[in-house]
Amino acid sequence: MQKKRVLANWKANLSPEKARQWCDAFAGVYRPRTDLEVVVAVPFLVLERVGEWIRPLAGVSLASQGVSSYPQGNYTGAIPAAWLRGLAHYTLLGHRERRRYFHETVQDVARQAYESLAEDLHPIVCIDRELLVPQTAAMAADELDRLIWAYTPDTPATFEMARSEADIVAILPQIARKTDNRPVLYGGGVTAENGSQLWRLAGLSGIMLGQGCLDGAAFAALVNRL
Repeated sequence: MQKKRVLANWKANLSPEKARQWCDAFAGVYRPRTDLEVVVAVPFLVLERVGEWIRPLAGVSLASQGVSSYPQGNYTGAIPAAWLRGLAHYTLLGHRERRRYFHETVQDVARQAYESLAEDLHPIVCIDRELLVPQTAAMAADELDRLIWAYTPDTPATFEMARSEADIVAILPQIARKTDNRPVLYGGGVTAENGSQLWRLAGLSGIMLGQGCLDGAAFAALVNRL
């Protein structure tokens, strides 16, 4: 049976100093599971250091918060996928904040996925309902069957859980048809309080937390009870 994943996306919330505090707090509570993988998506600045801190923890992997659409070369400010090989296991791509604030396009994300796969990194591609068709269409067939997907709607699952669950259950078959039944995570208002409920939804391969993961001990406690 394939492991399910729970992903902690720090975004740009934790400074290098707080990154160490988070890792210490998480390690103090976390208990490894054979059926679950924890993925921690951290900024490039602390990727190497966080990798050293979490390396002793079984079942924990690193993700970069994006990657360049281009290979190594004359691309000032870019982080090419080749530099992440052996450091990160995953790349988190197409997050709605990257699309909204940094104007990343469907084609940008497709190129990022290609660059990641070329360096044996595993892309996790974020989509909402509107992006499902164009983003899958932008991928080559041999890329589609190697991707992990994250459904990240604009309406978070916070106050109207029944409505949110119905939305997830309704779209999962559509995602499955377009992606050849590849794994799908859910990310949108996931917290330490509702994470267990969302985790149990049939058809999901895991959950992704943003603000809900910033307390390392609370996040580890959620992982332990999933």
